[in-house]
Amino acid sequence: MRVSEVVTIDEINKWKTGDIITIKAPTGAGKSYFIKNILYAIAKKNKKRILMLIHRKNCVNQFQEEITRDKKDDVIDIWTYQYLEHTYKTNKRFDFSDYHYIVCDEFHYFMSDAQFNIFTDISLNTILQQKDCIKIMMSATGDYMTRYITNYKKLKTINYELPFSYDFIRKLTFFQKDETLDDFIHEAIETKQKAIFFIESAEKAYRLYEKYKDHCLFNCGKSNKHYKYVDEAKIHNMLKNERFDNLILITTTCMDSGVNINDEDLKHIVCDVKDVGTLIQCIGRKRLQHKKDKIYLYIKTINNKQLGGIETQIKKKREMAQYLMNNSVKEYIEKYKRQLDYSQIVYDDIVDDSDKSTKKVNDLMYFKCLIDIIEIQKMKSYGDFGYCKYMAHLFGFYDEEKGYTYRLIEEEHEKESLEEYLDSIVGKVMLQAKDRKDLIEKINVKQNGKLLKSLNSLNAALSEQNFNYYIKQFETSRIINGKKKKYKNAWKVLRLVDE
Repeated sequence: MRVSEVVTIDEINKWKTGDIITIKAPTGAGKSYFIKNILYAIAKKNKKRILMLIHRKNCVNQFQEEITRDKKDDVIDIWTYQYLEHTYKTNKRFDFSDYHYIVCDEFHYFMSDAQFNIFTDISLNTILQQKDCIKIMMSATGDYMTRYITNYKKLKTINYELPFSYDFIRKLTFFQKDETLDDFIHEAIETKQKAIFFIESAEKAYRLYEKYKDHCLFNCGKSNKHYKYVDEAKIHNMLKNERFDNLILITTTCMDSGVNINDEDLKHIVCDVKDVGTLIQCIGRKRLQHKKDKIYLYIKTINNKQLGGIETQIKKKREMAQYLMNNSVKEYIEKYKRQLDYSQIVYDDIVDDSDKSTKKVNDLMYFKCLIDIIEIQKMKSYGDFGYCKYMAHLFGFYDEEKGYTYRLIEEEHEKESLEEYLDSIVGKVMLQAKDRKDLIEKINVKQNGKLLKSLNSLNAALSEQNFNYYIKQFETSRIINGKKKKYKNAWKVLRLVDE
């Protein structure tokens, strides 16, 4: 289903000046097409103008080329949210008076980038304050922002939502180790299948690129120190042609939304990205060509201990802001004497254009903390491998009968390695405890961090993991130095089918 099928001309004609419209639609559902064609035609007919706000420079360049090529820049102007924020920092004002429609593309930006950009609330508030226009906010992952606007800002919205499906993901695989990224690269090179690697850390992304640069294209944000290694001409051509010629693209989340890759040869997407909304945007860069055009998705997992650590950090991050929200500025200063809020959720502001100042809370950043904590707690509620199960549910890899159908690739490799080892020692007699050392370490059953060595524990572990092997304990003897010696607790590995 397309946006223009839900947000029809009749619907648009019902909108009134001052309305806030939200459109939740999956990537590739025609959000940009709707603006460039349907809304453009209505605006042109009524002699109105459209302001299109975009959050990534890459997206601006791509969208501007399309608007100019199609001769639609007579009605549509394009700016970034960061430009609005810049006008605030330089004590200037952006003139909205020419525009009847303000379109906020990928409006999840206000919350997702609030993790590192302390000014996203400025551009949002500036837009929401415009009463003489219709504000249209679009995203595949704008749920939390819609909740923020309606519940926190107490503003009424008109909401449109299209159905979501992730059936274009052929297989879902999780990985734990950075070294596995190298394995994925090797596999792509060997199979000659195109892949995109989205890596949150520019440092990590560049290090990976440096090792395999003959096969890779690298991209990161202009403000990053590694941008000097970006081939600007190739990135420009990628945005223009909506495909890359190299076998592998390694990029940061500077390409997390708004950029289209129309390439049936792109088969694999690897994500080392923590924020769930950003991750969803990343996989949406692949534009599907037909129903059989599917991807293999690989996600860096977060274990429950790490989730707990992240939750603790977020709670610590919001601590000072929470105190200020519940107490006076005087009480806050007395409690946190000469302390800076390094999270920057608490900031200084001028009181009514006077010489006085006060402390305020960036409520958008604070709300983001609350959302992240709720999401982590939900992940942890799934028990072991909570993050994997949460994401598997999200992407439709859970079946009431089969359960979860994702892969944890290192665990799978370890299982294959153990299976090969067990097969190699079938029938081999282990007379004493010292002979069992390798077997015990290979099976690697632990409780409270302690390696378990009992026969029952090891056999239970093999059974639980559906291995076709078990350890048999038996009595045997050997002639040593002409004397017969009995071994009452000898071990050997047997196949279940041989039992």
